[in-house]
Amino acid sequence: MDLADVLDDLYGSPPAEFTATRDAYARQAKAEGDRDLAARIAGLKKPPVPAWAVNLLVRERGEDVEQLLQLGASMREATASLAGPELRELSVQQHKVLDAMRVQAGRLTQEAGVRLSLDVGEKVVATLRAAMSDPAAADAVRTATLVRTLESTGFDDVDVEGATAGDAAPRSVPATAPRSPAKGATKTATKKATAGKAAPRDELRARREEKAAREAERERAEVERRERELAELRAAVEEAGDALDDARDEASAADADLASAQRRQEDLDRRREDLQARLDAVTEQLQSARDSVRTAERTAHTARERVGHAERELADLRDRLPD
Repeated sequence: MDLADVLDDLYGSPPAEFTATRDAYARQAKAEGDRDLAARIAGLKKPPVPAWAVNLLVRERGEDVEQLLQLGASMREATASLAGPELRELSVQQHKVLDAMRVQAGRLTQEAGVRLSLDVGEKVVATLRAAMSDPAAADAVRTATLVRTLESTGFDDVDVEGATAGDAAPRSVPATAPRSPAKGATKTATKKATAGKAAPRDELRARREEKAAREAERERAEVERRERELAELRAAVEEAGDALDDARDEASAADADLASAQRRQEDLDRRREDLQARLDAVTEQLQSARDSVRTAERTAHTARERVGHAERELADLRDRLPD
């Protein structure tokens, strides 16, 4: 058994599986006669969820994490050389990349059955930011075996003592090359051939098979979920197509109604013009009649005055006649 392989398996598994898997490895190492290795395995610390999420990012998105760490190195160089404009541009990039890494961490952990809270996501970002600010912290993150989160004050070096498990080395990018057998592997292989010591190995095999089954089940569930989403999308597209056809029919009907309304409006406009012309003519006739009435009234008034005058003259003449 190789400690590097144990670390790779342990710190690549969800935190809920850590303790049982670690104890099984320790029992197997003890059964194989390697008590020193068993003690080292038994002493491995379970990572909190934020540290595990960072480990998962390094394992599953190694290239992206490496680009983030290289961006941190560029920022350190810009700070050292007092390159203000370059540093501001790199700071903008840092915020964008850290936000993207937070989202990726959430997706990866959710696929593994763990949902990241807001507080945990902040600790993931804080650890990545610390790795950007300090080369030692960057190397610690690269091991993908963090047992605690990291934090940077922006002034002092990041405290990385006891931050990683065992003697894990930084992982290469994009993937870690297969490890060669550790020293003493032949001796270990000879020891583990004892028949009475097969139980821990069987337990580990069972746990690995159980883990593989769970992963397969999650993948099947993910496939089924995506198939449902695809079916829903297709149904939505079909429904949208039907709605579009209905909308086109309604638009055609509305166009026809509009054309009919425009024709009615034109008829009404013509009728209004005719009525207005008739009204103007009647108004003109009424005005003419009123003028005639006023003229006739003046003529009648003059005639009445003349009749009155004539009647007064006739009365005077009658008065002068001799009896």
